[in-house]
Amino acid sequence: MKTDIRVKRGIIISMVLIMTLSLTGCSLFDSKSKVYSRYIISLLDINYKNVSKDYMTLTGVSQKDAEAVYVANMDYQAHNLMNYYGIKEVDDGTILSEFYYLAQSIFANAKYEVTGVSHDSSSDSYTLELTVYPLDTLETCYDKVVEYIEGFNARVDEGDYNNTTEVEYETEFAQGIIDILKATVDNPGYMDPVTLQIPIKPSDDYYYITDEDFLTIDRDILYIRENPTTTETTAGMEETGEEAETLDEESNDSETDASDSGASE
Repeated sequence: MKTDIRVKRGIIISMVLIMTLSLTGCSLFDSKSKVYSRYIISLLDINYKNVSKDYMTLTGVSQKDAEAVYVANMDYQAHNLMNYYGIKEVDDGTILSEFYYLAQSIFANAKYEVTGVSHDSSSDSYTLELTVYPLDTLETCYDKVVEYIEGFNARVDEGDYNNTTEVEYETEFAQGIIDILKATVDNPGYMDPVTLQIPIKPSDDYYYITDEDFLTIDRDILYIRENPTTTETTAGMEETGEEAETLDEESNDSETDASDSGASE
């Protein structure tokens, strides 16, 4: 087996932003505060829970297009989870499918609410106060993941994977992470709430929130340690370190693309 796949495993904190969302609302009409509140909740509901009724009503999109938003976001979240744990997509798509279903299970429990709306009468602008309750799923199973990685690294040191293929090696590692997450997602908990100020951007006929503001919300939906304690050691970590650096660069590039994409008017 090639030695470059028998590296120590560690949690990679970078979350790669790989998609751009349509964030356009419908035409302006009366009771703006209520409509804007409904819109942002409907936007989050379709992205995280596949609840489409209000989103379709407010935006005028079809059921097919609404479901496409959800599918794209779950695919994005699945890739994020894989990148977080340093899991490679080396098989026929089975690993990605497992993480896709995990993403569905995790984000179905997303919790958020509009807790206030401010109106600047001089500019007739509105800002929503959105309270997000970050899911603690990854934090809850963090110690178990670290313990699993330590055991996996020990088996690497003992030569257990010297005669395995890359697909076998990566699949076994991924399956251990998947099993831990599956045992956790059914008991969701939440971290301390985070309150965000989300401006509504009106144009002549439509309103929307920016891609940047959506990504800010997305970062608070699921709690992730900023500086996790990993089991990484200096021996055999060259590839993992390079991968982490690459992910950081990709994340920065992708985030720029997302924030620059704008929204239709």
